[in-house]
Amino acid sequence: MNAPVATDTGMFPASALMEMLWWIHQRAKNKSVYNQTWPLKADRPLDFDALRVAWQAVVDRYEAMRASLHHRDGAIMVSIVDHVEVEPQRIEIEDPGSVPVEPLLRSIAGEIQERPLALDVAPAARLVAVTVGDQHELLVTVHHALVDGWGMQLLMDDFAKAYAAAVAGEEPEFGGEPQVSFREHILASNAARTDGRWDASLKYWREKLDGAVTTTLVADRHTYTGTGNKGGMVRFVFSKEAVDGIGTLAKRYFTTPFSVLFAALQTVLARGGAGPEVCTGLVSANRMTPQDQALVGYLANVLVTRTVVEDGDSFGTVVERVRDGMWDSLAHQTVPFSLVYGALTESAQARLRDAIPILVTWYGSIGVGLRLGDVELTLQRAPNRAARTDLGFGVFDFDGEYIVESEYNVGRFDHSTARRLFQDIDRVLAEGGLDPELPVGTIEVGSRTAPAYLEHTITTADLDTTEMPETASLDQVRRVWTEVLGTAPTGADEDFFATGGRSLKVVQFASALESESGVTLDITGWLTEPTPRKAAEQLDGGAGVDDGSTLVVLQDGEGPHLHLLPGAGGTVRDYRELVAELPSDWRVTASQERAPLDSIPAMAARFRADLDAEDLRPDLLGGWSMGGQIAFEMAATGHGTPPPVVLLDSTPPVEHDIPREVRDAVVYEVFSENMAATFGATLDGTPAKTTPGDPELAMRVLAARLATASGQPVSVAMLLERWTTFNRHTDAVGSYVSERPLEAPALLVRAELADHQVDQWSGQFSAPPRLIQVEADHYGMLRAPAIAEIARAIVGLRTTTTPSA
Repeated sequence: MNAPVATDTGMFPASALMEMLWWIHQRAKNKSVYNQTWPLKADRPLDFDALRVAWQAVVDRYEAMRASLHHRDGAIMVSIVDHVEVEPQRIEIEDPGSVPVEPLLRSIAGEIQERPLALDVAPAARLVAVTVGDQHELLVTVHHALVDGWGMQLLMDDFAKAYAAAVAGEEPEFGGEPQVSFREHILASNAARTDGRWDASLKYWREKLDGAVTTTLVADRHTYTGTGNKGGMVRFVFSKEAVDGIGTLAKRYFTTPFSVLFAALQTVLARGGAGPEVCTGLVSANRMTPQDQALVGYLANVLVTRTVVEDGDSFGTVVERVRDGMWDSLAHQTVPFSLVYGALTESAQARLRDAIPILVTWYGSIGVGLRLGDVELTLQRAPNRAARTDLGFGVFDFDGEYIVESEYNVGRFDHSTARRLFQDIDRVLAEGGLDPELPVGTIEVGSRTAPAYLEHTITTADLDTTEMPETASLDQVRRVWTEVLGTAPTGADEDFFATGGRSLKVVQFASALESESGVTLDITGWLTEPTPRKAAEQLDGGAGVDDGSTLVVLQDGEGPHLHLLPGAGGTVRDYRELVAELPSDWRVTASQERAPLDSIPAMAARFRADLDAEDLRPDLLGGWSMGGQIAFEMAATGHGTPPPVVLLDSTPPVEHDIPREVRDAVVYEVFSENMAATFGATLDGTPAKTTPGDPELAMRVLAARLATASGQPVSVAMLLERWTTFNRHTDAVGSYVSERPLEAPALLVRAELADHQVDQWSGQFSAPPRLIQVEADHYGMLRAPAIAEIARAIVGLRTTTTPSA
């Protein structure tokens, strides 16, 4: 994200609508909840240079695209800069290999959608061009606090003009300046707070909402109310019978298709048990004048609707009632919901709730028929991963085909529960369309509904607990533990691996725990004591992260002592199968970084100091990958006679002359292979190319590929942490050079080392190391069957280097 340049035109108070969304954004668990991302499939390749010019042109044109929101002394202020430089991002995967393209594109869109936008830096928007194989997509993301869906359509119209002009090498022609500035609109809206324009409407809403109780679906799990929880998506296409019913009823009762759809929703909610009166939220465009309709900005408002639906009412009667109620409410739609809610009595607020649990939006033909020059764009399904409320949905009219896209709170509802609601609406529309006089009490629905203030009350009986200390963090850990391992922990100190965990499950556990809690698990720290208690301590603020000794005991014994050093980006658990193959009387320890160390000598010195602190003198030093270099350095700089050294496919400590861009590409490819092995995924295509200098973008693309290939959720934060460590370790390995031959026996295990690297290692010892070749790749050598052969070779090294009695 680029910092604003040129002159700031000064700050002024945000509108009540923007202010409300800013506060909601701050308290949301997932900060992407109000990101609007339009995934647009292109029917041919896009001109990236033209995209760059066009994107800059629309940012320059619209104040909302140059606006940012700031908290100042309790008030939310708007800043609009004169100019900000923007640069589209790029993702290219030339060959996705065996990973299916369409699911991969959806996963990439989900990752881009979930990347937070900073509201205090303009623009709160991004443009990403994606190419996977021969498929092309454009991902346009703008934060809802600055531009609503209507504004997005206007923005895309001008973006298309600018793109066509850029392709032709011409300046874009927009037909003059915008009719009204975003700044002027906000100032006028703020003036209405005090000049009396909204007084009559506030009185209307106070009377209308007195005693109102919002309605929601009966939850499958009584947890996680609020904004920004983990969301699932339902896409539902209404049947031909339902579409015919909409058309028939709209004509008969002189109303809009949306009124008919909304009447069907109210009928289902009433019939589900919450009736006879139901209360839901309707998102209004709030654009009553031509000036408002031409404005790119955030004007959308929430209207609370109350409808009485008696079993004896005909569906036609309900349609008329909803029609009249909607028209009545629309006359008062300009008053922001936050001000309406604030004007209610405390008892009314308690029953209504400020987060309306069911929200409905009519999108109509927004997003239909988009083009960029001669490139046809087709709007794809929404990639949202967070829920604004219990359940929200928008209705699109794609040439007479009505499609619902709904996000729902997965902490409360199963997918089937959310989908059932739309199946019920479809049934009401079909049956009501055939016979508008049909009593709604005769229409069977499967959805179950209730007053929201009751449904959102959680009791201790709702919490599924085990025999563990009762804390919120331990309860989160217990749920995720059970989900990943299939069985609940029997206590707070149960070992993850004793319950059936393995390295793949560790990553699943960390990803799921982050999704559940919003906290990134420090896997390295947790693996030294992988228990529910230690995971919960990290959720509570990192109490379980030990920054003390780097020494970890993997196996206690009275026999020979083998000390293992970590591979690049690795952990002590990488050696679990090796330890299992070694004699049971061997003492096996390992070193694990507790704080970043930037060079092989620095790591060797720290790890040696912690061994010395315990008065330990290992009989053998060894390591895989980078660990072999550390073992070599520790042996070369230690006390007395150096112990034998085990090198597991480690790079020799010689000078490398590799251009940085080549190095970066190779390291990313190796890291991707490492993570693919961790997740049990196959990434057999070409590496992804992303905008340079943006590691988070690269990790989000990798997360999308891994998730698509493995079918498991992948934590971007975990990948970023591992990438940072791996990158640092790679630099340490590449910069480590030793020119002093080591007088110690050595075992060199080769998996992918080249012949010249074997020769280089021979030059590092006074006598060439014993060499064995294993039939495995660099990562597979630490697992069966290769690891058994390696363990035997290590035992053999110890035997041949032990003096005879």
